[in-house]
Amino acid sequence: MARTAVTATRLTGAGIDPGDVDVAAQTTDGNSFAWTANALLYVLNGDDAELTVTVPTPVTVGRGALAVADTTITIPAGEYRIAGPFGPEHVQTDGTVHVNYTGTTPTGVMVAVLDAARA
Repeated sequence: MARTAVTATRLTGAGIDPGDVDVAAQTTDGNSFAWTANALLYVLNGDDAELTVTVPTPVTVGRGALAVADTTITIPAGEYRIAGPFGPEHVQTDGTVHVNYTGTTPTGVMVAVLDAARA
């Protein structure tokens, strides 16, 4: 299976409820979203165990091609986190940012991408 793309929702001055725009996370193959400098990642861990979200960085630096560390977000059971924005070092060759999930067979995980760009 392929990654499941998540479409960003633009934030408004009146605010939004992330629960109204989130979708079930693809915990097996991961999610992706189109990179913008203002994108925020919302993840709700509805599982009864801790969840680790990894946003990989495909780049290396220097003559030794040193890997840039992935961004990891730890989310306790029943809680949520909002992370980002993510720099260009997180952009994959197709222009998206990848999101991976690890935990003890995570279930009940919801995800949304929030666009905080000014109108």
